[in-house]
Amino acid sequence: MPRRATPIVLSLIALLAACGKQDAPQPGSGMPPPAAVTVETVASHAVPVDFEYVGRLEASREVEIRPRVSAIIERRHFEEGAPVKAGALLYTLDSASLAAQVRAAQASLANTEAQYKEAQLEYARHEKLAAQGFVSQRALDAAKAALDVTQAGVKSAEAGLADARISRGYAEIRAPIAGVMGRALQVEGALVGPTGPALTTLAQTKPIYARFSIGEDERLALERQIAEGALNPGKRKIGLVLADGTRADTEGKLNFSDYKANPETGAFDMRAEFANADSRLKPGQFVRVIVGGGSLPDAVTVPQAAVMEGPTGKFVYVATPGEKGMTVALPRPVEVGQWTGGEPDRTAGRWVIRKGLAAGDRVIVDGMARIFFPGMPVAATEAGAAPAQPAAPPAAAK
Repeated sequence: MPRRATPIVLSLIALLAACGKQDAPQPGSGMPPPAAVTVETVASHAVPVDFEYVGRLEASREVEIRPRVSAIIERRHFEEGAPVKAGALLYTLDSASLAAQVRAAQASLANTEAQYKEAQLEYARHEKLAAQGFVSQRALDAAKAALDVTQAGVKSAEAGLADARISRGYAEIRAPIAGVMGRALQVEGALVGPTGPALTTLAQTKPIYARFSIGEDERLALERQIAEGALNPGKRKIGLVLADGTRADTEGKLNFSDYKANPETGAFDMRAEFANADSRLKPGQFVRVIVGGGSLPDAVTVPQAAVMEGPTGKFVYVATPGEKGMTVALPRPVEVGQWTGGEPDRTAGRWVIRKGLAAGDRVIVDGMARIFFPGMPVAATEAGAAPAQPAAPPAAAK
């Protein structure tokens, strides 16, 4: 053997000796090592459920403040956007012409009253003369008719005076309800009238309403679930989630449910009422209306993280017994229902699974990123249990 070949032969002998010291290949050694995952065993139980709808806040009462007589605005007495009490003075109109109308009505009443007194005296004289036979019955009847006409004239003048006084009272425009004032639409010096534009608006925000709607399909589905016993409606609890995602610290009540569908949207209009004692809720705000209080008496739920989206829809991984005593992860298509226990865009909360899972299934809830293909071996640990400790290496021989 040439000398240069000697080192190569010695290296091969050492490599073979090292291989001989290692353990023999285990069955399935061509597979990747089991992925450590956390599983949750499915069990059906009663689950509280909420329903969410897009809504908008509106004042419980909103009125336009308009003048009832034609006059010039003398003064505005309120601050824009400020709260006012019922009966508070809002505007003062120029009442000079209105006062003149009152005086004219008073003069007209005095005139008709004088005519009435004269007619009374004339009738009394005719009545005496008729008793003595000096005037005819026709003359007496004419005197009585003149008396009746003047009496009616007095009543008409009295009504005219009352109307003039009422019109003069309209020079002071007062708040018909308690609420919050809107922007002033007319300024001092402007000539306003009953047929002209409104002076301002007044809105009552205590309580405040949240208007929302429920689609026809969803309403029919809920009614069917209730009829079948799959949904217990319970006592309704109405909450609000604001635009920034925070939940309003208030609870409302449903005070209107339309008996007919909106012909334009096909949805049923609903309305909830909130006390709004602190006036934090404002008309026009977009909110999410949360209708709670119901429950699913026999539901299956899984954490949000366990549900994934695939080409054919949503699915979960289920830890299933495989060959040779291994546990493998297999995908299971599921149909999700309501969201419960949190907000869909946050980590808290769970999906209700309508179809695809049964009691006893072990759903993988953590470690899905370690599953590279369906049927991959996994080392499953029950959620809440301490993770399995790896076996200690054998002690070195002394």
